Amino acid sequence: MGQRRNTSYEHQERINEALYRIHADLSGDLDIISLAQRACYSPYHFQRIFKQITGETVHDYVRRCRLEWAANLLIYNPDTAIVEIATECGFHSNASFNHAFKAFVGCSPSVWRREGYENRSRSLKALWSVSDTNPHRKYYEDTLRETDRPVLPPVVIKHLASQPVAYIRHIGYDQGIGEVWARLLDWATVHDIAVEKQQMIALHHSNPDLIPFERCRYVACLTLPNKTYPSDGVGVMEIPGGLHACCEAEGVFGDLLYLMRNLYMQWLPASDYQARSIPPHARYQDNHFINQSRRFRLTFNIPVSRKR
Repeated sequence: MGQRRNTSYEHQERINEALYRIHADLSGDLDIISLAQRACYSPYHFQRIFKQITGETVHDYVRRCRLEWAANLLIYNPDTAIVEIATECGFHSNASFNHAFKAFVGCSPSVWRREGYENRSRSLKALWSVSDTNPHRKYYEDTLRETDRPVLPPVVIKHLASQPVAYIRHIGYDQGIGEVWARLLDWATVHDIAVEKQQMIALHHSNPDLIPFERCRYVACLTLPNKTYPSDGVGVMEIPGGLHACCEAEGVFGDLLYLMRNLYMQWLPASDYQARSIPPHARYQDNHFINQSRRFRLTFNIPVSRKR
């Protein structure tokens, strides 16, 4: 049992290296050979283990991530040319992007930008809002009716340094995230990392207005005091630095969805900035998944660049 557990952790750690390479630059040449080299596998074993860990083939995973971000950027960056968004998301032919995008969402990029996003989002949330088991039912109901939109706190543009972190990936914007944090903090304690001196950070890969909450991708991260190596299924990576739109907030589970929506759908399109194809992250002062109050205090940071 112990050997099997160690092997599973080793697979996860190696695949994490490939996943980091994918999400760090979706515009890059993410071919199987270079990703396999990053994970220290032969191409054959890499493809087999990648699907075992993620549930998707390498090709399907990369393609989905690129198209999901393209679908978001078309709305978040309404002044950016479609061909620029296609290139940023790894499509070097406008024709291939249009074909892939239509197959993915059912309409062309221009139609998506004009009405497709809103129609799809509303139809999905109408479906999700009637589920008694959905933890974000109120959010879907509120945003369908456009009621109870929280006032957006002030947004400050800052240049953030890159940050090395230990991390564990989780699928689902749900209460199960608490178990991931507990595992990460236990790992840190075992490795003599003073948790109280580090910062907890969460990466949010998915747009909950388009992706079902149980498929949204979340990454629990803990800053590191010195060089640390992956172990026990916990990965090590660097959160990219650069220009960020930063906003402080507090609340309870589910409230962050409102803030994310307002920042991306209201503030960003009207600002002098545009989103980059890098996921936003929350830096916790209080983490509601592990504290007794069940309330969070955090700074939410969106990677941005100035509009040209």
